[in-house]
Amino acid sequence: MTILTIAVCDDNSEDGRILSGHLAKILPGAEIKVFNNSGQLLELIEKKGNPYSAIFLSIDMQGISGIEAAKVIRTRDLFVPIIFTGSNSDFYKEAFEVFAYNYLLKPVSLETLEYVMYPLKYRWGEKEERVIHFRYRSQVFTIRHSQITYISSSLHTVNFHMIDGAVVHCRGKLSDFDEQLKDSTFLRCHQSFYVNMEQIGAMKNDSFTLKNGIVPISRSYSKEAHARYTDYLKERGSKS
Repeated sequence: MTILTIAVCDDNSEDGRILSGHLAKILPGAEIKVFNNSGQLLELIEKKGNPYSAIFLSIDMQGISGIEAAKVIRTRDLFVPIIFTGSNSDFYKEAFEVFAYNYLLKPVSLETLEYVMYPLKYRWGEKEERVIHFRYRSQVFTIRHSQITYISSSLHTVNFHMIDGAVVHCRGKLSDFDEQLKDSTFLRCHQSFYVNMEQIGAMKNDSFTLKNGIVPISRSYSKEAHARYTDYLKERGSKS
């Protein structure tokens, strides 16, 4: 597989360090090059063409600004994803005039970056396990399916029960996540519960036993839930 190469250009060393650290977690194995100013990046691109899979540009750098750098890059590469970062949203119009892929406000959180990078990873062929994503209290959450044991809902709140014992909450209904859980290892077994079949230790007539709890099976979901989990075990057994 071709190694991904990501450029991070920011004259604020701390912002550059944080962003490159987040990218290293999201794209393990990628080569991440950090530039302290636009001039260094543009000089390399001028000599070698654009070697990067994506370019992160701080919008308000001293000297050659992120917008000015992007205009030069676009003369060399019209399609490379350019993601701007900035302390404010004053340059949204200018950013999208140079076909920016996205515009992120600093400080960029790991959760926000995961959400933004997910479609790009698919474009690059870096397909991996499925995720659930949602917004809650102005924050973007991206949670891998394998991190969740089960999902419950009550009083207009959806609760994601994690393998490590933590619980992540968001406002909404369980049905709000039906599409994101479709054709996955998650099984609807109750009006208020989804269970991750990968985390089930035992099945009874009225419940699933997990390492960190018991998830009920309601009568209305019983037949389908038992059938699906039985099929899942057969399929898993055939692959082992």
